[in-house]
Amino acid sequence: MYIHNSFEQQSHFCNELELDGQSFMDKLARVFEFYESKRLAGDIQFYGMATWLCFRAKKEEEGIYLNLQKCIELAESIGGKDSHGFRFIQVPISVLMPEAFIESW
Repeated sequence: MYIHNSFEQQSHFCNELELDGQSFMDKLARVFEFYESKRLAGDIQFYGMATWLCFRAKKEEEGIYLNLQKCIELAESIGGKDSHGFRFIQVPISVLMPEAFIESW
């Protein structure tokens, strides 16, 4: 199960409310909690985030960049360090969008 473009669709609302992005992370925590409950019920096996921009953007690009490590830490805090279901991200990779492949992150 993928959360599709959640940051791209919500970040401008959340960034207006809080500069540190905590509003979005609080919303993401509720989604992760829901997905973890669906895993326990046997309805899904794993989940992830499909994004267009946020995992390709550089940290300096406010309102676009989302820290993947913070998302992983959030999943660990909800589902357990070695047992959470956040396993996948989906990002575009092409000649015009090579960042996910060529950047050091």
